[in-house]
Amino acid sequence: MEYLLNLINEQLNNPTYSLYVVYGIAAAAGVTLAIGVGLLLSGLYSPTRKRLAQLKMQEGPQVAMGQDFDESLEHGLTGKKHQKLIGHFTFGNDDTRKRLIHAGFHSNSALAVYNGCRILLFIAVTFGSMLLLKAFPDASRIMLFYGVALMMGGAFILPSAILDNLASRRMRKLKQGFPDALDLLVVCCEAGLGLLAALNRVATEIRLSHFELAEELNLVCQKCRAGLQVSVALKEFADRTGLEDIQGLNGSITQSMRLGTGIAETLRVYSEEYRDKRIQAAEEMAGKLGVKMMFPMIFCIWPSFFIVAIGPAMLKLMEVWDVAF
Repeated sequence: MEYLLNLINEQLNNPTYSLYVVYGIAAAAGVTLAIGVGLLLSGLYSPTRKRLAQLKMQEGPQVAMGQDFDESLEHGLTGKKHQKLIGHFTFGNDDTRKRLIHAGFHSNSALAVYNGCRILLFIAVTFGSMLLLKAFPDASRIMLFYGVALMMGGAFILPSAILDNLASRRMRKLKQGFPDALDLLVVCCEAGLGLLAALNRVATEIRLSHFELAEELNLVCQKCRAGLQVSVALKEFADRTGLEDIQGLNGSITQSMRLGTGIAETLRVYSEEYRDKRIQAAEEMAGKLGVKMMFPMIFCIWPSFFIVAIGPAMLKLMEVWDVAF
């Protein structure tokens, strides 16, 4: 501690500020230790796992099939009682959980790993800032302060930006593969297959072209085989993807199962409506294209065109003007 205090005092030349910095580092270390202990205790003691173990001993291996699914991240959206110890340190649990699920991280430990990476990155940037102060002793204090603040802000924002990028990329891939999967699902159901068999067949057929969507459909089938209701599995499928189109499909299938109508007919109607919706979206994008092309044409294309078309004539006119006058 004395060595660290002397090192900081050499850089700041102010014992009071140096002491405040040491206290801040000690507080950050204490908070990190508390979060680590909280994560450890929440992983060791979980009422959900305890209850699952009791059910496994009472009812045999049939109930244990759903244990992996109960420990998934989407189930943690509703069962968070065992995370009260670390609830105040996880930077927005619900929103972060949804973004992790949309990015494809379904494990229940994904939230703890994500928050741990954010904390470790922030601590690493803090120590890097201290090394920066040591490497540039003659630099301006204001510039060093701005540099350190920029680095710490980047360390805090960068993991969230990366997660948002991964989530949006995966959702875009799922949206691209959904029309093909929907058409195949209609064909399979009209051929006589049941809903789960059709979902399994569609997942097998689109695995090479749309791997992410195939994995999601396989997960739906596995959960249904493990004893989960089809409506619940489809609802979790819609929540995991975060796409409005899949939520609409889930609503149509659930309503069809509730009212007793044919699944194939329902899927056919939804497929036609979805195709009309895509055509309307394409027409809307085409209608906006003229307005969007106006600014590049005004500021990029037309100046170059005028330079090429009128430039030589203007140069010739300037030469004639110089000779005449």
